[in-house]
Parts: sequence; structure tokens; C-alpha cells
Amino acid sequence: MIIKKLLYFLFITLIVGFFGCKKEVVNPDFIKSFNLSSKETGIDYTISIKLPEDYHTSSEIYHTMYVLDAEQVEEYVSKVCEKTSKELNTQNVIVIGIKYQKGNYRDTDYTPTPTDHGKGGSTKFLNFIQKELIPRIESEFRAAPARNKRTILGHSFGGLFGAFALTKHNDLFGNYLLLSPSLFYDNSIVLQYEKEARPIIKRNSQLVVISLGGTEKGLIPGNDYLHQHLKSFYTNTTSYFHLVPGKGHIASRNPSIEKAIKFYFKNR
Repeated sequence: MIIKKLLYFLFITLIVGFFGCKKEVVNPDFIKSFNLSSKETGIDYTISIKLPEDYHTSSEIYHTMYVLDAEQVEEYVSKVCEKTSKELNTQNVIVIGIKYQKGNYRDTDYTPTPTDHGKGGSTKFLNFIQKELIPRIESEFRAAPARNKRTILGHSFGGLFGAFALTKHNDLFGNYLLLSPSLFYDNSIVLQYEKEARPIIKRNSQLVVISLGGTEKGLIPGNDYLHQHLKSFYTNTTSYFHLVPGKGHIASRNPSIEKAIKFYFKNR
């Protein structure tokens, strides 16, 4: 009798474990992807697209969010966007993740100048986004072809690239979600870009979120400096600066994603 009860218990445990470990079923109608070999950068990318739940039942035009380091964060970004749009009863976005087919070229694509830590390919990468990626997204999907409806989200070097786009190519994106951006790169060259570009772009309308970990002591001064300049000189810019208490570079990433996306949906 004891053996029978034990076998029954093990059977029930296995059944519960099996169903508890089942992966979430993803509807392929809302997940699209394609490969894109860039003439601008010479790099092969995989582009993944997460469509809003109501995409196939409406005729609406959607805002877009371009996500860097998509291998690590795109899934979480998509979930937070969906959750936040529902909570605020507002239209969701099309999330576009930029991934590498082979290798990792973020130290090339995301860095503005060549140094010992990066190869300085940001201009070529931005040309890829502007000339090759965005036209395809906006021709194949119901994506709004307007600067103020495009968002870029990046973490660390990805955040550095977002700041580069803000200061050097301000005509492409209207919303910048910069998570722990490495603004110290090459003696804070992006802060110099901001100073040079300020007379031209300070009256432009844009939304900028800067969020990083409260223990990222090396990053806080440069990012606070950029935020103070946005507040002081950019009269049509909506900006938000946030420190995640007690968190470092990686641990602050998801909380920063949540803060940035919520601020974006409330203020876009």
C-alpha cells in the first residue's frame, strides 16, 4: 500500500511538473522576422518584429520602437509594452528588434569613434537603420512614417548609440529611451556632439528618458549632465532622469526598461 501511494505521488508530481514547465505558446501571426544584409555596414542582421495584439483586426497605423541588443531585451520590451498599453488603455507599438546573424558587432555599430574599446561604426549603422531598415518596416507593415512616432531603445553601448542618434541625426527618431548609456566613451564625445548640435536641434520636439542604476557611479555624472542640458536648453523636449535604487549596470536594466516605457506611453 505504501509503495502504491508513493508511486501515485510520483506520477502526480511528474504530471504537474510537465504542465508547469510547458513553454508559452506564441502566436506566429504576431511574430515576424527576416534577414537583412546591409550594404552600409557589411553586416548580416536578423530583424524580428512583434506586432500588437489588435494588428490584424484593425486598420490603424502604429508607432514603432527599434530595440538594440535585441537578443537580450526584445522579449521583455515587448511584454512591458503590451502590459503598459493595456494598463493605460492606449495603442501599443510595433517592436522591431535588431539582432546579429553571426557574431556580435555592437562594439562596431554602437560606438561613434574608433578607440581601444570600439571600432566607431555608428554612422554606418545609423545609415543602415535610416536607408535600409526603416523603409522596409514602413513599407511592409502599418508603421507610421513620422519621426515623432519612432522610438529607439538601447542599453549601455546601445544607450550610447541612442544618444549619438539624438545629437548627430536628430531627424530620424522623436523618442529616445537611453538605459545606462555609456556616455564616458571616448572622453564623453557624445556630450561634445550635444554642445555642437544644440543650436540646430534645441527647438525640436522629442522625448528623452535616461535611466540607470543608482550604484553606477561612473555613469551618473555624464548622464545627469546631459539631462540638465536637455532641461535647460531644449524648450520642446520632454525629459526624465531616473536612478534605480541599489542596482548596478545589469540589475537595473529591466527596471529601467519598465520606467522608460511607462514614461514613453504616458507622454508620447
